[in-house]
Amino acid sequence: MQKAEYRYYEISQDLPVMALSGKKWEIIYGTDNMHFHNCLEIGYCHYGNGTICVAEKELPYHAGTITFIPKNTPHRTCPTPEERGKKQKWEYLFVDVEEILKRGFVNVPEKYIYVEQNLSKKISVLENAGSTKAAALMQMIIEEIQLRQANYRYTVSTLAFNLVLFFDRLDNENIKFQNNSRETSDYTRKIISYIELHYMEDIGGKDFARACNLSETHMRRIFIESANITPSEYLNLVRIKKACEMLAKEKCSIEKVSNSVGYPVISTFMRNFKKITGISPNAWRRKALENPENVAAYQVSVFKGW
Repeated sequence: MQKAEYRYYEISQDLPVMALSGKKWEIIYGTDNMHFHNCLEIGYCHYGNGTICVAEKELPYHAGTITFIPKNTPHRTCPTPEERGKKQKWEYLFVDVEEILKRGFVNVPEKYIYVEQNLSKKISVLENAGSTKAAALMQMIIEEIQLRQANYRYTVSTLAFNLVLFFDRLDNENIKFQNNSRETSDYTRKIISYIELHYMEDIGGKDFARACNLSETHMRRIFIESANITPSEYLNLVRIKKACEMLAKEKCSIEKVSNSVGYPVISTFMRNFKKITGISPNAWRRKALENPENVAAYQVSVFKGW
């Protein structure tokens, strides 16, 4: 069985777009496992040839290709046999779609809900001719984030809003794959929303099931089908992500962090923190203090059978 890796990126609420760009992404691709994210991924291929393996489909890419992959969608980049072991260059935007749409549709919340649901089901891989406008918007966003000139946060949010609406407008011929049914996505969204609101409390499977009006068994099956991890594993991810935020920003004890994110027993917190991040809370705090600029890009991974 292949492994699927859940890559959890922490995106700032002040700037709900994170850019991965530059020389560090001029690398050898194809060595990683199938993986998926907690946010939208938009990628641009500067050079290289291969296929994007997404769910059970293989979609070709080359220089100028742009990809749109919603959160919780397993995928990986696979170079052609001729290019395996050779460097390719991609740049990526990771986008908190909900926050971007809320800002853009601030006076029309019903529009935000409709567009967000529509985008959550779309996967697209655009060739050169169809990707020109999206690629230009993407490069403008990356430049704004790099230069950080006056009011760049507002500019980035506006450009990102335009970029996601570009993909929302695409007709069905450009949509390469449809995510799970809207009903399944809605159930999963309700569970995720409940967890993100109540992660600090003593919650479990019965609470998740009640939040979406399903039996506990049915709820668990739907969540695993959609996110490829159990609700309890997702709860631990959210708790550890929140702990990372506290460790980076606040001068408080490990015990206080543990209690604040829903772990009254500190040994349970320590065990889960190391299982998910690979290091202890104190070691993570030291790294965050040494290099605060990279804290937002910290990646939490969970390996599951696929």
